[in-house]
Amino acid sequence: WEQRKLGEVTSNIGDGLHGTPKYNESGEYYFINGNNLDGCKITIDNETKTVLEDQLSNDDKKLNDTSILMSINGTIGTLARYNGEKIMLGKSVAYINPSNIDRDYLYYYLQNSNVLRTFYKNLTGTTIKNLGLSVIKETLIMTSVEDEELKIGKFFKNFDNLITLHQRK
Repeated sequence: WEQRKLGEVTSNIGDGLHGTPKYNESGEYYFINGNNLDGCKITIDNETKTVLEDQLSNDDKKLNDTSILMSINGTIGTLARYNGEKIMLGKSVAYINPSNIDRDYLYYYLQNSNVLRTFYKNLTGTTIKNLGLSVIKETLIMTSVEDEELKIGKFFKNFDNLITLHQRK
């Protein structure tokens, strides 16, 4: 096991638009914020506005099948896996693109109490708390060999699926 900074095992860490896009009812991309992250997935409801493709930023175009989304404003640390949804990120959502670490392992590791404690210790803002990208990049995590990370990530993903299955019953 080795302790590394999150920024060392990722190709990109960024966030969404720090303003308001031009909404369009016929847009095919959903403009999401931290409140759209729930239960490890992106949730879209009737209140979620849409935008046209020309509104997407360079950060939105960096999302890929390894991306993890995290709420960084208000509700800190809520996570979702990006699975190709047509979305545009608002400023309260960060994306993390793992490069030298298994996505599922990192997804579960980011829910670790030590990581969350680091996030909460470094929040800024008075009324609405914010987590800066620099704090995320500097957060220390434990890494292992790829095979071990894959097994750990798969174990927890299967466990989550089992819990979901039993909740439906």
